Amino acid sequence: MGVKCGSGCGNAGWCAVLCVHVDWLLWTGLLKGLGVLLPTLQEQFKADTWMIGGLIATITGAGSLAGPLSRLLEVLFGTRIVVIVCGFLFGASIIVSSFSTSAIQMTLALSLIAGPGLMITNVLSRAMTGRYFTTNYATVNGIATSGHSVGLIAIAPLTQVLLDTYGWRGAMLLLGAISTHLGVCGLLLRTPPPSAEGRDDYLPINSSEEEPSADESRSLKAQKESRFRILKNAVKAQANRLGCTVCNFSTFWIATLVNAGHLFVGSLWMIYLVAYAESKGFSGYEAVTFTTVAGIGNLVIKILFGFMVDRGWLKLRQALLISIVNCALALSTLPLVNSYWLMMVNALIFNGFVGVQGSLSDIYTRELLGVEDLVSAFSWMDLLTALIQIALGFFPGWIFDQTGSYDKAFVILGLISLLPLVSLLVENLLNRRKK
Repeated sequence: MGVKCGSGCGNAGWCAVLCVHVDWLLWTGLLKGLGVLLPTLQEQFKADTWMIGGLIATITGAGSLAGPLSRLLEVLFGTRIVVIVCGFLFGASIIVSSFSTSAIQMTLALSLIAGPGLMITNVLSRAMTGRYFTTNYATVNGIATSGHSVGLIAIAPLTQVLLDTYGWRGAMLLLGAISTHLGVCGLLLRTPPPSAEGRDDYLPINSSEEEPSADESRSLKAQKESRFRILKNAVKAQANRLGCTVCNFSTFWIATLVNAGHLFVGSLWMIYLVAYAESKGFSGYEAVTFTTVAGIGNLVIKILFGFMVDRGWLKLRQALLISIVNCALALSTLPLVNSYWLMMVNALIFNGFVGVQGSLSDIYTRELLGVEDLVSAFSWMDLLTALIQIALGFFPGWIFDQTGSYDKAFVILGLISLLPLVSLLVENLLNRRKK
């Protein structure tokens, strides 16, 4: 059984997959690259560990705050134009950040431009991929999100080499030049086909209003509306353009917890793992090797699980359950791991299964909310994840500054990674209630 696009797809669907792939590669490259540079930046800017780590977490978090603009920009300019502009701005902002003289300057340069450009591109390209592919979506999404794996395999060691060869400013300058390729990928995109797929029959949360029938609508329009009604309609229209209405559905919050869980935990793992490994006595190159192995595990396990889900050998929710439990076990046992080979195995298991969550969470969201709401859903999910990341992204570094060890921080991350199980439980209860 081959991978097929929907009608009128041609090669355009694979261009969308390429855009998602490159976006994840660069997102991981930025986050992991800054993670590799964390000890150097701490020394250069004379700042505490928690401050630099928190600032790095804020960069992607602040970018997600612009996520809700994705729907509006898509309506006004189209996905292709938005991705082209955001892609080139992303690379330019990293180049500008190489001239920073303080951690605050670097954070502002990357948070105000790189973060929003990367996240808006991520939302729009993921939604476009979901609209194109009607079969074997799990496999396709595994290929698309494998950019995360390639970023871990290639960018982390590349950053270490660039750091040792050109210093941190030269490393940032060259990484910025590489990042402009995201804009080139945007040039390949085409307008996605319309989809007739709709939302599942889940009930919205506590909504007291019902949509009127066609006859009632015509009757209401014939009546004179009050100023309050006009204002209410205007606010509702703007909310619709920003995709706010998707938040009224219980399925949105179910999918959000799954999405936010793996993004938050995975981001902090990428930011702090190199520093954690060095605190255990490993060299910088050994620490980078762990991330390379993690990338290989992410690539292989993610595509393998996507293939199994597409073939029906494993159900979507079973695959999510397995990945959530394995991620929690890997993080919780990391403080007990001190040998080189066990560190590699732990990194492979964690990143392999967090990659499965990242790939399958998009499929889970499309199944719960339908194709037409993907842009809005991804936008607001990223916003909520950003708020969590900005608020709590500093805490592993803070725990290290207080205790001299990252052990407690990673045990806490292991417990947090179990929270998506609540979504699976709530969805199960809702399904039983409907029956």
